[in-house]
Amino acid sequence: MTAQRNAMFDVLKGLGIISVIFSHTYRGGTDPLAVFIREIAMWCVPMFFMVQGYFMRKPQNYWQSSWKKIKQTYVPYLYWAIAYGLFYWFTIGKTFTFMDIVYGKTALHLYYMFYYMVFALFCPLLYYLPRKLRIIILYLMIFSNIAVTFILEISKTYHVSILHWSGPNPVKWWGFLALGMLIAEYPQIKDYIAKNARPFFIGFVSLALIGLIEPYLNNTLGYLFNKTALFPLSIGITFALAIYYSTDDPWGEKFLSYVGNRTLGIYLGHFFLVDPLRNIIIPGDRFLVVLLVLFICLAAKEIKDRTLARIKAADPPISA
Repeated sequence: MTAQRNAMFDVLKGLGIISVIFSHTYRGGTDPLAVFIREIAMWCVPMFFMVQGYFMRKPQNYWQSSWKKIKQTYVPYLYWAIAYGLFYWFTIGKTFTFMDIVYGKTALHLYYMFYYMVFALFCPLLYYLPRKLRIIILYLMIFSNIAVTFILEISKTYHVSILHWSGPNPVKWWGFLALGMLIAEYPQIKDYIAKNARPFFIGFVSLALIGLIEPYLNNTLGYLFNKTALFPLSIGITFALAIYYSTDDPWGEKFLSYVGNRTLGIYLGHFFLVDPLRNIIIPGDRFLVVLLVLFICLAAKEIKDRTLARIKAADPPISA
């Protein structure tokens, strides 16, 4: 794959954030549809890390680049994390600490932002290493991620405590980031897949089906991200979608790309809407809740962008 960003990546992010909304709206449900949606929606978080890894590069100025990432991504996240903390404190009396804000524990979904920033700040340092050493480290990241996930699955299945660390666990996610970084290291992989798109598409769909069906056969439904089936599921879906949305005029490309360009805002804000809509305003119609959450977030972002654009246009230029 080339380093240039294209619509396919925005589509992946758009489909990913829609999957997040589905997962959160259907969470807690025990009916077959809710269980299925939560299982298949697990593909999206690993996908976000794979995309992040694919665009990882050696910065021209590490410190300047790191501070820019903190200002543009982590600082806005902190505002939302505090807002969620205060919201749940006022509504249900749930207290929170400073470290809960840092780690993303003031709301169910915010954990992702902590890991995203850890990888964004430290993984570019790998590009200061010799390439061969970097490649070895990336493979070690992938295999260690599989091992830790398998340990977590065994622990949950047999109710044994193997890993006693309960704090942040980047190893649980960095294999997906490393996979994206590896693909970027070998651009010939994309060329080969593009030349053999049909068999690869069938292969990745089959891989995704293995990851989706295995938990039903192995009685590991509801393990969320603590199971090795996550690897074939997420890799299969991500690459199958990447192949399809690299073709000419794929279905929904413009809309999904539009959504993908607004992923961060939707991700941070959508959880305020999910529970009031699904539990109070329109209980019993979860699909409608998903649509409302998505379009309310899109409308809010559009209004914000247009308002800021008008304010900027109205500001007189600063004379020398």
